[in-house]
Amino acid sequence: MDVDNLLDSGLGRDFDDDFEPFDTAGDADLPEERFLDRELSWLAFNQRVLELAEDPATPVLERTNFLAIFASNLDEFFMVRVAGLKRRILTGLALPSNIGRAPHDVLDDISRRAHELQERHAAVYQSLVSP
Repeated sequence: MDVDNLLDSGLGRDFDDDFEPFDTAGDADLPEERFLDRELSWLAFNQRVLELAEDPATPVLERTNFLAIFASNLDEFFMVRVAGLKRRILTGLALPSNIGRAPHDVLDDISRRAHELQERHAAVYQSLVSP
């Protein structure tokens, strides 16, 4: 590839003019709490899986599948994400979350939210799936 083609492709320039410059000041009209914590966002995703099991329009065997998916996802979440967060806290390497919250606060929120979801999971199994 010759130099002229390299420049035409946009790969040879330091400045990328395809995008507007990033505004680091932000928009004053947007609320500060518009971002979710990464871990709590993951729990919200898994809640949506649980809601599929709670849906009365979902057939019983499908509900069972969604309950199993929920439980498997939650297990993996604790084995990987929560264990990693605890390990970083213990070693002193834990940084504030993507929204600036302290790691201990995030861990407390995870515990509270996960317990709520586990209670819902058990209730769905007992009332909607179990023979």
